[in-house]
Amino acid sequence: MIVDNGVILYEPIKGGRLLSNDSVYYLDGYVFVESGELKIEAGTVIMGFENPSSVAEGNETSLIITRNATINAAGTKENPIVFTSEKDQEALGGTPNLGPTNSKLWAGVIILGKAPVFAGGATELQIEGIPDGEARALYGGTESAHSSGILKYVSIRFTGAEIGPGDEIQGLTLGGVGSGTTIEDIDIFVSADDGIEIFGGTVNIKRVSVAFAEDDSFDFDLGWSGFGQHLFTLQNNDNSDFLGEWDGADPDDATLYTTARIYNWTAIGQGAAGTRDDGFSALVIRDGGALSIYNSILTDFNGKGIEIEDRGEGFDSYSKYMAGENKITGNIWYGHGATSILDMVVPTTASGFTPADPTGATIGAKLTTDNNVFVNPQLKGISRTNGSAGLDPRPDAAAATTNVATILAADLANGAVQTNYKGAFDPAGDGTTWLADWSTLARFGYLK
Repeated sequence: MIVDNGVILYEPIKGGRLLSNDSVYYLDGYVFVESGELKIEAGTVIMGFENPSSVAEGNETSLIITRNATINAAGTKENPIVFTSEKDQEALGGTPNLGPTNSKLWAGVIILGKAPVFAGGATELQIEGIPDGEARALYGGTESAHSSGILKYVSIRFTGAEIGPGDEIQGLTLGGVGSGTTIEDIDIFVSADDGIEIFGGTVNIKRVSVAFAEDDSFDFDLGWSGFGQHLFTLQNNDNSDFLGEWDGADPDDATLYTTARIYNWTAIGQGAAGTRDDGFSALVIRDGGALSIYNSILTDFNGKGIEIEDRGEGFDSYSKYMAGENKITGNIWYGHGATSILDMVVPTTASGFTPADPTGATIGAKLTTDNNVFVNPQLKGISRTNGSAGLDPRPDAAAATTNVATILAADLANGAVQTNYKGAFDPAGDGTTWLADWSTLARFGYLK
């Protein structure tokens, strides 16, 4: 359907389609790409309707790339691809008129693949956020190297609409996405749910920013076994949950579970003045997950630092961590309502379980042995204000603890790179970050 100010997409896409940058596109309801390649030219703007029309499919707006289709959305730094709300004036060249309080204006982007997932013995599952019984929403399979296409220099804004009470869609959802898929230079700005959630699969993600997610910034589950490098989080002052919620599989004692590795993450919490105090820690690893994190900075969070689920069962996340299945090495922690590494550990207090480490002292000792330090990373600027030009998440190059990274050697995943610094941004760089110019944080005036 063509209207005066753009093209409305509301029917399933079959056999492929080109979205060219000389038009603005509007998503009306659930738009399933059922087959073929959806190619989106650099510089294209795609806007989601807050209230789908009577001809639309579904009660919210989302783009869903099914297992039998691919997406080729290769933006550039000069011409990123923008998925956003129909109300976003900046995306069309105007002055920013929306901000961190404007979530739920549409649902988000979902990509489904054929790589393995692990839940209750099933080899395929239906993605959350889509009504039950929708065959096109299935994901998972046996093709570890499966490709769902390319997502590069893509901005996803103002997402998280509910399909039902408490059931929102993330900014970007990846279900069973394989290692043949490219997910790089992604900007997720304002979501009522998670910034990005990865359900199983083997995909790797590079240079991903999540700002102002009201749930978790990075949520991993159901056996994801890829890696993420150069990740960034900026939380709200009043309505964000975990910086990272990293789960294993279903059930907890599954023989296959999440084993992803994260390198060079800079995660800025809600700040000492943050008003959200519901017992959230900055990072939780649970449900039998064995995820690793290296050379990262987690700072300015007003809750505790880390919880590794310890249920005294032998197959829980604590047992795997103590057995060396995963590593938490060479990271900087600061804030977290604490004064030391030991003080920031959250002991597990799950009802009905007897933890092996009831005070968290054993976890704290291992974190210290593995070169985790509790010290101010001296980020050059933290700001959550539009137009302030006050956000500079690079650490001070003079801080010895921030510009010397742990050498990873055998712990470095194929495709990841060894850095000589901790966190997502090189403190000795050229004065810019990989977010400069193209991201929403840059275009809305948050970045210096």
